[in-house]
Amino acid sequence: MIDWELILSRVREHVAAAGVSTGILLLMLGCFVVLAALLQVVTTLLRNRWFELLGEKSWTFLAMPGTIIHETGHALFCLLFRHKIEEMKLFSPSPDGTLGYVRHSWVKNSLFQRVGNFFIGTGPVIFGTIVIIVVTAYLMPEVWREMELPSCHTPGDLAAGALALACRMIRELFRAELWTKYQSYIWIGVTLLIGSHITLSKPDLENAGSGALFLPLLLFLLDLAVIHWFDPAELLLRRGGSFLAGALAAVFFVLLILAGFTLLIHLPAFRKGPPKAAPRR
Repeated sequence: MIDWELILSRVREHVAAAGVSTGILLLMLGCFVVLAALLQVVTTLLRNRWFELLGEKSWTFLAMPGTIIHETGHALFCLLFRHKIEEMKLFSPSPDGTLGYVRHSWVKNSLFQRVGNFFIGTGPVIFGTIVIIVVTAYLMPEVWREMELPSCHTPGDLAAGALALACRMIRELFRAELWTKYQSYIWIGVTLLIGSHITLSKPDLENAGSGALFLPLLLFLLDLAVIHWFDPAELLLRRGGSFLAGALAAVFFVLLILAGFTLLIHLPAFRKGPPKAAPRR
């Protein structure tokens, strides 16, 4: 005879466990979302100030590397989430101020592809940050010297470890010998060119928002499917917590660097240009 009470009890336990696991995963993702939001504010200020200082023609020319990386970020996540790329221009300045774009389509009733809009919309932040991290590791390896990733068992460990790592990387930037190398000044230029285009446009934000609405549901369904065998959040912290702390620290490091550049070029020592906003992509 089927014990329905026992079955319902097990179902409730699994649903509750999946809900807790999903909450922890969203909390960890939320740390990156908060940093991404701060990056959006900082890079918008940086981008507009660059436009004021350089003028439209010079700014458009220098926008090419950052725009290519920005649009590549969109395109990579289109491929990852199986969206169809209808048309793509990595760098094609037009009279209306658009510098590039990626037009894509997806199956409207696919939860996976709809959630993909979140990552496609925020793709330039993710990919642009990765590129800056790689460039930093290549041109300024001292920043990563002897860096030990912390062990993480809770979201609190993750946040604390990431903050400690980011502060350590920032301290390395103040070593005098670092600025005797020409690579350090190339790094400044590359970081500015890329960082000023991490910012998202209004359509990017709207696209990301449409996918973010369904992200908790997808995570919950995935958690519910495997919670009988293992806890995804606990496994992620135990097996990948150190990597996540390093990734979070790297994003925070990039945020602080771009914020520093933004403050620097807003100093009175720089001439004040016309109060215009940079063209959109």
